[in-house]
Amino acid sequence: MDAQSIFGFVAGYVAAGVAVFLLYLPLLVLFVVLLLAAGILELIALPFLALFRGLRGRGKSDVSTGGSLLPG
Repeated sequence: MDAQSIFGFVAGYVAAGVAVFLLYLPLLVLFVVLLLAAGILELIALPFLALFRGLRGRGKSDVSTGGSLLPG
């Protein structure tokens, strides 16, 4: 086994690793985009959730809702 064959094997392994990375790159990008979208939606919904909690806290009655937003 000479140096050229070892170099060829190493180059093949590196090429295979790069190919697998490129194969899964769209899935990684999609995952990151979905995480960012979920964070942005949570930031947009935060004021509305605070408003609903404030409105719910005003009309407190003796009936416990058990922490849910639905009465009963």
